Amino acid sequence: MDGIELVERDGDVPTGDTVKKVMCAQMGVAGGINAQSLDKEVERLLDERDRTRRERRIAALPNASAEAAKKIGGVVEAAVLDHLSIEHENLRNVASRKLANLNADLTTQREQIRALLARIDAKDEEIAELEEKNLSLNGRLELAASEIINLKETISAIGREDDIRTQMLALMKDALAMSSQQTKV
Repeated sequence: MDGIELVERDGDVPTGDTVKKVMCAQMGVAGGINAQSLDKEVERLLDERDRTRRERRIAALPNASAEAAKKIGGVVEAAVLDHLSIEHENLRNVASRKLANLNADLTTQREQIRALLARIDAKDEEIAELEEKNLSLNGRLELAASEIINLKETISAIGREDDIRTQMLALMKDALAMSSQQTKV
């Protein structure tokens, strides 16, 4: 404590380093002291000195002053607690409203999701029906194409038959014409 008082008397702030310098220079202490360790001890001693001084000053007060301070402290404590309780209640109300709004939004979003999922399911059913119709139409188209090919072949055959008939008729006409010429001769 003496080293701290010497530092303060010189107008410096007591720290481990300043107290070490004063103790080495004025009190004959060896310089091997760790300034960091001394710094913590200086802080502890200063805190203890401040606490002791505060306790002596408070003890020197008249009882009426101490009682008045306690009453003032109680009034201040009550006012602070009242203010904090009002603010706490207001914050809880705000939080409750926000939570209710969030829950309402969540419910709305869930309903929208369910509606969208129902629409997706309906679209999936429509797509499945359209794919089924498409397969059916493709089958009918293949069948119609096959029938067209068969009909073309039939028409072609009929056309060939007509050519043969036409040729036969022409031959018969020619034969008749020859035979009628021979009978005339």
